[in-house]
Amino acid sequence: MATWAARAEEAPTPRAAPRPARRARRERRVTGGALWIAVVAALLAGVVATNVAVLRLNMKLDRLGRERADLRAQNAALSSQLSSAAASPRIQQIAARQGYVPAASNQTSYFTLRR
Repeated sequence: MATWAARAEEAPTPRAAPRPARRARRERRVTGGALWIAVVAALLAGVVATNVAVLRLNMKLDRLGRERADLRAQNAALSSQLSSAAASPRIQQIAARQGYVPAASNQTSYFTLRR
């Protein structure tokens, strides 16, 4: 036993240095985690950008739909004006061919109906 005690006093054993393979594995793990975080962040940014683009297109589609409805209403009003403007001279011409003449204002009379 003396030899063992003498050995222990002579050369204290230094602590073993950490293995480089372990440190490299830990660094890979951190780098891999950061890489995954970046990939997920990029994917989420893409989803947000896509949703914003869809929202803009929907707003534009809504505006164009309202504009189309307004234009159709204007078209109907103009068509009505055109038909009424074209009908009056045509009716006057037909009446003139059949021998009718416009009534003078003193020849027009009005009467009221009882309820």
